[in-house]
Amino acid sequence: MSARILAPVIASISLFCISFSFAADSNMQILLQRARQNDIQAQFYLGNAYANGLGIASNPEQAAYWYKKAAEQGKPGAQYNLGLLYASGKGVPQSDELAVHWYGKAAENDLPNAQNNLGTAYYTGKGIHQDYQKAVYWWKKSAHQGYAEAQYNLGVAYYNGKGVLQNDLTAIQWFRKAADTGNAKAQYSLGFASLTGKGASRNLQQAVHWFRRAARQGLPEALYALGTLYANTPNNPDSKIAAYVLLNRAAQIQTEAEEALKTLENEMTPEQIAQARSLTPEEILH
Repeated sequence: MSARILAPVIASISLFCISFSFAADSNMQILLQRARQNDIQAQFYLGNAYANGLGIASNPEQAAYWYKKAAEQGKPGAQYNLGLLYASGKGVPQSDELAVHWYGKAAENDLPNAQNNLGTAYYTGKGIHQDYQKAVYWWKKSAHQGYAEAQYNLGVAYYNGKGVLQNDLTAIQWFRKAADTGNAKAQYSLGFASLTGKGASRNLQQAVHWFRRAARQGLPEALYALGTLYANTPNNPDSKIAAYVLLNRAAQIQTEAEEALKTLENEMTPEQIAQARSLTPEEILH
């Protein structure tokens, strides 16, 4: 099994939103009037409305227009959301450089998801000159605010020794912080550490525990890792059935899992395969 630490989370894709009631047409008219009067909150709400189709037809161009109005007045959520639109090319021409520009504005205003995305841009060199140390700087800013993706990314940096001195123990500490809030990649990484003994005591039971938690969230790498462990459990036909179920789901995305599934099929009876095909990963991992 070629388990490994996964790459940093490239970017959050969820828009930063604040709830607002659009139940009545009059609310939208009031909101539009206020936005035209340069009310920063109204501009931000209106951007959210157009971005998400809240009380009005979805319109990415209008979302970008109103986000930019609010962003230019210094609204961190609007700056971040505008960065996401430039990154995806929704409502604006796609531009990694402008995405980074607006992430930077929001990051300076202490928005943790923008700090995470800015760190990832520096780590990957996408839209800005690659700089591992600056990546770590911004991930730390975000991680210390409790942002799980940044905590995971910081763990990756310490595990690989990029931007910081390599330190397995510090990597595990950050993985655990992210894992405890439900980050699937961090949970998988703790499973990998427990399986290999790199940064943690080698402990198969703990590896299975963390792989299961990540697999419940559908992470293909965790499904593959757990399926492979079950497949290699000796003298236990039920383990092979569980392995088949997990590898079959992972194989929809992963070539490695597809190859492992073919190997496993050769070791199973037709009856076992039929039983496995009647089950779902959710039933195996309950």
